[in-house]
Amino acid sequence: MSESSAGLILVVDDDPILAKESGLRLVRSGFDYHHCDSGESALGWLEEGNTPDAVLLDLVMPGMGGLETLKAMRAHDPELPVLVLSGQDSVRTAVETLREGAYDYLTKPVPDDHLSGSVRHAVERRRITSELSRLRQQVKESNTFDRLIGRSAPMRGIFKLTERTLNNDITVLILGESGTGKELIARTIHYSGQRSSKPFVVVNCAAIPRELVESELFGHEKGSFTGALERKIGKFELANEGTLFLDEIGELELGVQAKLLRALQEREIERVGGAKPIAVDVRLVCATQRDLDVEVKENRFREDLYYRINAYPIVMPPLRSRTGDVEILVGHMLDKHAKHLGRSDIRGITPQAMKLLVDYEWPGNVRQLENVITRAMVLCEKEVISAADLPDVIRGDVVPEASETVVEPPSEEEAFAVPSYVMESDDSGGSGEGWPRFRSADDVPSLEDVKAWAIKEAYEACDGNISLTAKKLGLGRATLYRMLEKYGLSEGEGADGDEG
Repeated sequence: MSESSAGLILVVDDDPILAKESGLRLVRSGFDYHHCDSGESALGWLEEGNTPDAVLLDLVMPGMGGLETLKAMRAHDPELPVLVLSGQDSVRTAVETLREGAYDYLTKPVPDDHLSGSVRHAVERRRITSELSRLRQQVKESNTFDRLIGRSAPMRGIFKLTERTLNNDITVLILGESGTGKELIARTIHYSGQRSSKPFVVVNCAAIPRELVESELFGHEKGSFTGALERKIGKFELANEGTLFLDEIGELELGVQAKLLRALQEREIERVGGAKPIAVDVRLVCATQRDLDVEVKENRFREDLYYRINAYPIVMPPLRSRTGDVEILVGHMLDKHAKHLGRSDIRGITPQAMKLLVDYEWPGNVRQLENVITRAMVLCEKEVISAADLPDVIRGDVVPEASETVVEPPSEEEAFAVPSYVMESDDSGGSGEGWPRFRSADDVPSLEDVKAWAIKEAYEACDGNISLTAKKLGLGRATLYRMLEKYGLSEGEGADGDEG
């Protein structure tokens, strides 16, 4: 395939003249093509390791027919888009091929712009799907820890530092901006380390009211203060033999810092209102986005505690300094959120949208990126996230690229969300053009009845011409085929092309 080619198309047709005609039309549209004269030879060519961007498959062939070939191709490569060509505009046949995984069903003769548009869209979908598969593979190969994603030099350094904490109990201080993944490092240290079978307890020091911090960390005895109606076990005790993660430790007041220092030095704590020391065996991991050197100089953080928790610092890099990780983070997030957001249909992200994500500064770091991706997954109306699905702050004034401005026919749900015709007739309520005017709630038809009526009327008005019907209704042909079958209108044959 030439470097300037829009893609390599496999043309499978037993008629050499028709195959050459299709091939030349593809070449005029910027594609390269390879011809196989049977389903058997096409499968053999694929099994040799050849990877076309799409397939143009004739439905009626001697030997292995088109439908059988389609099934075999889908088994060989489930992501390979196969466009089926047929001389008959049979709704039943079209629906059958679509059910078997055909990307599109085209009836002969296919206009040049129609053919090139369908093939181009299939190739673009193939490339985006392949890119997502590549990103998934990179996620698997990016590191040795399940919870950390990255392949950049800064992250490789983080992996090495983290790995050296796993077989010991050294106190770790994780530094970095908000959203860089400090808690993720703490979890990795615990769950990949020698205390993984014991508790991992998280305390967000910034989220606890000041008057309750001591009780939260060390616990309290019943009646030790107003509201202490029963004994409370503190986080140190809960984390015994495991790991205690103190997030935003820089927010602790000096008085609590002194008691924390004693607990670390003596390896024991006392509950508020208690008189008996309680021994604890805890591995401590701390994190903060504050500059503790400055906090110490300003007398807001104890110097002795700082030295105690700063035995092994790990500085998390901001996302803007590891832009090489953005792509695989996006791939990971698409997989991570697909199920619970109900968007398992999303197959990837366009090149322009990815470039915008890579080029953005990300003041909120990985957390902000994840919020942007989940938002885009919810807003995305197609199977591919485009620049239009990204927030204005990221998209800026960028004009979507040509490949993103192609307007796809709407789905069934989109096309019928609001009927585009006026449901009125004469004042007598008799049937005129369109539906009768609704006089009461009992007269209102179901949306399914409206759809069936519109499809039937349009199909008959267009003399069974699938392409014309789809155009008039603003639907894709594949959607129209399915709807014709759904509403029992698939008995007749269309008039899009010649028989044979």
